[in-house]
Amino acid sequence: MPNLLVKIKISSLGLIFFLFSLEGIAQSIDLSADLILIDSISKQKISPPSKRSYIFKNQTATFKNRNPVSLIFGGSLFVYQNFISQHFSADCLYDPSCSEFSKQAVKEYGLIKGGLLTVDRLGRCNRIAATDLNISLINEKTHRFSDDIKSYR
Repeated sequence: MPNLLVKIKISSLGLIFFLFSLEGIAQSIDLSADLILIDSISKQKISPPSKRSYIFKNQTATFKNRNPVSLIFGGSLFVYQNFISQHFSADCLYDPSCSEFSKQAVKEYGLIKGGLLTVDRLGRCNRIAATDLNISLINEKTHRFSDDIKSYR
């Protein structure tokens, strides 16, 4: 009985070594395309993110831009754009980015319509919605879909 147990252990170890040796010939890997892609990405000049201004900067003080709701919205948008967005929006689908679109929409249409346009844009800001976008709207410089605020008049 112990002799049989030793034979089973040896044969199972031999089978394991045989299977591991097949792994090396199972798939040939060509890394040249990956290395070319990495090299082209590393040569791109990426500018450091610039500090974005406050939404109501250089505007005369009115109730539209000095009420508590506008101040909270503008402050939270300023904090998001300058501290949080730099880490998350590197692969944004749209040009301008969603936060910049929100800033332009609120400046152009006010807090209510601009807020509704922002909610609509954030609902479309995902990879699933990209399957329905028109390819002719791609900006050649940024390789993102152009979605200007002026198209919502």
